[in-house]
Amino acid sequence: MGLTLKLEVPSDPQILCVVRSAVERFATLVGFSEEDSRSITLALDETMTNIIRHAYGNRPDQAIELRCSSNGESAEFLLLDHGQSVPPEKIRGRPLEEVRPGGLGTHIIAQIMDRVNYEPLPGGNQWKLVKHLPGKRPQGR
Repeated sequence: MGLTLKLEVPSDPQILCVVRSAVERFATLVGFSEEDSRSITLALDETMTNIIRHAYGNRPDQAIELRCSSNGESAEFLLLDHGQSVPPEKIRGRPLEEVRPGGLGTHIIAQIMDRVNYEPLPGGNQWKLVKHLPGKRPQGR
């Protein structure tokens, strides 16, 4: 049986601790190990931080919707915002050989999650992050 969680939170960085707690607990409930749950939480935290920083220009009063769902084989995390869109080809981390703070969020997210999809929408953006449960990866992955 699947499990679903839906949250709408402001784009205030102070609320990220609440989101991290909810995501980590959700991931554990649907069958991920504590280590995987922490990694998934990190990926979602990085994604939300990027939404706050880039889509909303650090404005703390905008809405971010998070939908978490599981179908017994994978967990899907859908993030929706109404901020500034960017062309998908512009979303990339800095070169890893450049040693400096910042710019690694997209690398971290891609390393942790099995599938990451960004889609600009009319009036906003959608991020879809998917992680397969251990032993449930589709063939060829």
